Amino acid sequence: MSAEDKISVILDTDPGVDDFFAIAMLCANRDRIHLLGLTAEGGNNTTAVTAQNALNVLSLLGCDDVPVARGMDQYLTAPFGEPVAKFHGVNGMGNVDLPKSGKSLEKVRAWDFIYAKAVEAGNLVLVTVGPLTNIAVALCKYPDLKNHVSKIVMMGGTTDRGNIGPYTEANMGHDALASRIVFESGIPIDMVGLNVTRDCIITPEEFDAMDGNCDPLIASVMRQLIVFRNGEALHDPIAAAALLKPEIMSWQEAYTEIEFSEAETNGMCHIDPSRSDRYNSRIAMKLNQDAYREMFKEMVRKF
Repeated sequence: MSAEDKISVILDTDPGVDDFFAIAMLCANRDRIHLLGLTAEGGNNTTAVTAQNALNVLSLLGCDDVPVARGMDQYLTAPFGEPVAKFHGVNGMGNVDLPKSGKSLEKVRAWDFIYAKAVEAGNLVLVTVGPLTNIAVALCKYPDLKNHVSKIVMMGGTTDRGNIGPYTEANMGHDALASRIVFESGIPIDMVGLNVTRDCIITPEEFDAMDGNCDPLIASVMRQLIVFRNGEALHDPIAAAALLKPEIMSWQEAYTEIEFSEAETNGMCHIDPSRSDRYNSRIAMKLNQDAYREMFKEMVRKF
């Protein structure tokens, strides 16, 4: 693929065990994308921890030329909660100690980094696998950002049940105001929600059959993270895979509005396929699990 045909991408992330695999999915496919940078915010842990995790993951994967910019230190309307140790460990990386990167964070913050890279690229794709706070701040500070972003591919939301409320998924609900701002921005959105990710579980035994000639340290870290999840799906890399190969999903075009309220349905996705005059999103409805697993195996074997 020629340089002109590559997709320019920024990953907004809060690493995060499954964020590790989203980063890996994009790093493994740099022959197809320009990975312009990562923007890190807190949520799974503090922003200081998640930003350092992002640097460490990139270094481990041999991609420490990819810059990392630090994002928000709280949600738009609330502070971050306590680190989500159950799903991400005390250190955000499943209690696996990664070698510390010698790289430093960018001097500019995430929203300024996103805008500068978007203007430079002219046709940026944002992949988001955490709460949408950084993206909302960028849109509010730079209203013309929407003219430089071709689409957003996000892991977030759900068409059915949630994981922090009856119908609310964590990335969407932890900062529902930010989510609402992003969906109202006019940027086309591919939403890869819990409805397609929750049943896609990579077991340690399945991983063992995949790793091939993978670098032993990388393979060890990946396996430890999969074991740590103990049967919980690795949600985030599915969004990265959907960017690279949208045909692994069936999609439903819709007008989607995010609820921002005091009710227990705060952060709920109100999805209306009948509003063809106002479509702002494609909603992932079904994942081709075999095709995705093949992508995951290819990713592992590229390291």
